[in-house]
Amino acid sequence: MRLSLSWLAEFIDLPADAELTEQLEMAGFEDVFVESCGPDLSAIVVGHVEERAQHPDADRLSVCRVDVGDGTPRTIVCGAPNVAAGQRVAVALPGTRLPDGTKIKKSKLRGVRSEGMICSRAELELDGDHDGIWVIEDDAAHVGRQLSEFVAFERVLDVSITPNRGDAASLVGIAREVSALFGGKVRVPSADPSEQGAPASDAIQIRIDAPEGCFHYVGRIVRGVSVGPSPEALRARLEASGIRAINNVVDVTNAVLLETGQPLHAFDLAKLGGSEIRVRRANPGETIDTLDGQTRKLDPADLVIADARRAVAIAGVMGGADSEVSDVTTDVLIESAHFDPVTVRLSARRHGLHSEASYRFERGVDRAGVARAADRAATLLAELAGGTVAPGAVEARGDDAPHTETIDLRVERTNRLLGLALEEDRIVELLGRVGVEATRQSGGALRCRVPSHRNDLHVHQDLTEEVARIHGYDHIPTTLPLAELTPARLPETWVVGNRVRDLLAGAGLVEVESFPFVSEADLAALGLPEDDPRTHVCRLRNPIQDQDRLLRTSLVPSLLRVVRQNLSRQVADVALFEVAKVFLADPDAPKGAGEDTLPAESLWAVGVLSEGAHGDLWSRGNAPPPFFQAKGIAEKALSGLGYVASLRSGGSAPYLHPGASAEVRVGGVGIGNVGELHPTISQNFDIEPRCAMFELNLSALLAVKKREFQFREVSREPSVRRDLAVLVDATTPAGSLVQEIRKAGGSDLVSVEIFDRYEGRGVPEGKVSLAFRVVFQRADRSLTDAEVTEKMDAMVAVLNKRFGAELR
Repeated sequence: MRLSLSWLAEFIDLPADAELTEQLEMAGFEDVFVESCGPDLSAIVVGHVEERAQHPDADRLSVCRVDVGDGTPRTIVCGAPNVAAGQRVAVALPGTRLPDGTKIKKSKLRGVRSEGMICSRAELELDGDHDGIWVIEDDAAHVGRQLSEFVAFERVLDVSITPNRGDAASLVGIAREVSALFGGKVRVPSADPSEQGAPASDAIQIRIDAPEGCFHYVGRIVRGVSVGPSPEALRARLEASGIRAINNVVDVTNAVLLETGQPLHAFDLAKLGGSEIRVRRANPGETIDTLDGQTRKLDPADLVIADARRAVAIAGVMGGADSEVSDVTTDVLIESAHFDPVTVRLSARRHGLHSEASYRFERGVDRAGVARAADRAATLLAELAGGTVAPGAVEARGDDAPHTETIDLRVERTNRLLGLALEEDRIVELLGRVGVEATRQSGGALRCRVPSHRNDLHVHQDLTEEVARIHGYDHIPTTLPLAELTPARLPETWVVGNRVRDLLAGAGLVEVESFPFVSEADLAALGLPEDDPRTHVCRLRNPIQDQDRLLRTSLVPSLLRVVRQNLSRQVADVALFEVAKVFLADPDAPKGAGEDTLPAESLWAVGVLSEGAHGDLWSRGNAPPPFFQAKGIAEKALSGLGYVASLRSGGSAPYLHPGASAEVRVGGVGIGNVGELHPTISQNFDIEPRCAMFELNLSALLAVKKREFQFREVSREPSVRRDLAVLVDATTPAGSLVQEIRKAGGSDLVSVEIFDRYEGRGVPEGKVSLAFRVVFQRADRSLTDAEVTEKMDAMVAVLNKRFGAELR
């Protein structure tokens, strides 16, 4: 943002340039500097023409003897017709660069040596009479003096405003900052127009149809204006501030914008259709010709100012060409409004229009300054355009603008955050400098009233920052922070998730990471029953891909899609896993109603292995079926986490083969499944090879108590091995028999494993022969045959009693 310093000086007494820029930067503004709007004339000096003679070989050239104040007169050949002896002129000596980059050198002109150049105003890029050389008549222009010492140009303060400080994007805003930093009273210009004629309400009415986009709208009418150029002083100030001067009406609105930070717009009242001004959303397919000469198609989300026939402005961004002020305009409607910052920002971005108005609306304007800005513009129009101000302003209000009225601040907390020990009175005084009124409450608290122009103050920390800014960051001493160091504790789910990743990767599986979104088709392809909790889903309002609109309730669809992708690219053996969260909506809520409530999240580990479709020289000839591979990997992973897993047939997931699947249990709690993929599900996902998978609910696993590891001495005594074969019903789980054998074997039983399962010839129908190998061993002595036989008999008796087992 650029502001004329002479203009700013009318609002507040200014310190020296260097001090001003330094303190503004220390107060949180960026890239603050002061520059001149004119050319650099420091190398141009004042010379006195002592003699002027005609050039001997050129009628239009003069040979001048010029004193430049160094005691050595220079001979300079000049072609200007108005050069004469006795004049004070601007001289560029050899080695000087003119503002356009031309370097002056000694040279010969028609045989006469010239030692410099007598300059015109045009050659120095100055306004004014450009015919002939510049004859200096200023009494302060002493011979030998640099022109920059007495030729004054408009000086400009250039400052970058951070996005939260919309209140500072004006002369009044910067004046308030200067007042807070250096003291002094801010001088606010008059905004009390003299009114006469018919009331403004007789000519216009205002209606706000989009109250969430327009909080306040004020209209003032000035009749009988004479549109023409603005005074030179106003034009210079506007152009120094980076705004092109157009005419006195438009220049007044821009001047008030720079003064107050409140954007305004001037409509030609005669060009508006009807007497009603409406603030509404754009109609579908509606267009507008904007002031930049472009025809723009409006979006239904755009906020527009409209008359009875059409949109005449994009609210807060740019006006329309159909209602702009022209040379024949006599009656003007001044618009001053408070628009929603987000609405203006989105419209400006949509149309690629970033104006001085949108710059300020996006950062927030003073909600209490809307009417005053309209009054100020009406006052200036009456003064500069000869108009008369219609009595009264026409106003309409929408929703209340979001704002913070009061903030409670605790002195102790502010001092602790800043590392200071400021007294309560000092904090009250510092806050008062920025317009925050603080009243004392009990317990060392301050009740702070936020001024209407400070849209960036909402919480205690914002006020603490204001205290630090005005007190001065450079006045805050350097102190070492005091903090209690406590050991970092990682979440259990994070620890177990990383551990499982290491275990599964160590088992030869490759980790994948997929998006947590699935399609309705993929979820339906799992064949889940209607009462399955995984059918209660959360839908995305803005999905990355239109088809993937659901937060996944299972990792299985995502992993199967990756399996299909790998198989389609001729990957023979696929062994993948993923550890990630799933999201379950409230099971008591209707399906699809989980958009407004947070879902329950749980961490799962899922792995998939395919049966290799191709063999080669190095492949294993007797590789186990994929079911047993998946089972072994799942058991190994759980063992690595400190759990003992058991399998129970029945109750497994519907997407697994009912004859080759089981529920994984730990400590009597079901925490997952393992099994071969159901052929129908394989077909749904276009997967041809047999696949087995496991899924483990790691969140549920954390609720199960880990087994306590017991270490026993390595025995030096011999072990005793016995085989035990029994006939049981074919539906009897072998794992249940193993558990009973362990109980009956007691502490001397070292291990038990099943090594054979047989059904067929010699085995009754409906029965199966299971063979177990048991190993006994003690640490203190050898076992006798009688002791081992006794334990074997106990095992047979238990199996007979529990399962009706018959010894073979």
